[in-house]
Amino acid sequence: MKKFLMQSFSADESRISAIIIGFFITLIISMQQYILSGTVDENAKHLLITFVYVIGGVHVSNQVKEYVTIEFRRNGKGSPPEE
Repeated sequence: MKKFLMQSFSADESRISAIIIGFFITLIISMQQYILSGTVDENAKHLLITFVYVIGGVHVSNQVKEYVTIEFRRNGKGSPPEE
């Protein structure tokens, strides 16, 4: 199973997928708690907000990385700096 996952996903994709799965699990549990009790725990709210920030931050960092890569190629600097 681990070999299949390593072949299917790169490290970045598997991390992002785990973050998104965690977000949806927390969201479903929070919705269920709201339906049953009428409130959502403060910790769950903070966790959901953190997931949103992390997902947004990953997308922003990927956009910056693509921009830098394009600029290096455009300016003829060769390959971008190593990660």
